Amino acid sequence: MSDITDRRSQRIELSQPMVLLDLINGGVFGELVNITAEGMMAVITQNLPTQSIFQLSLQLPETIDGDSTITLGIDCLWCRPADNNQRYWAGFQIIDASDHALRQLATLMEKYGK
Repeated sequence: MSDITDRRSQRIELSQPMVLLDLINGGVFGELVNITAEGMMAVITQNLPTQSIFQLSLQLPETIDGDSTITLGIDCLWCRPADNNQRYWAGFQIIDASDHALRQLATLMEKYGK
């Protein structure tokens, strides 16, 4: 299991909230908190088991490389209560992203990173 201290890239906090949608089950999955080229942290509404895999769509504030979303496959590395067990902090590894999605992520981090 990967330790948080093993992160290869520095986390980029974003200057505005961005919604993550669950492409398999439908609905809002959570809100992106920070991101790297390898992973992300999000605030979510359910407690997830580790090693759960999801297909998500990150809703962009504006079009990047011709699309208003970034589609990613992620694996849950950890999940902890955030506030009175109403929401949870969760860390994810990006396990599936097209070259196009990776270019979009790089642009997103450059444009919206604090």
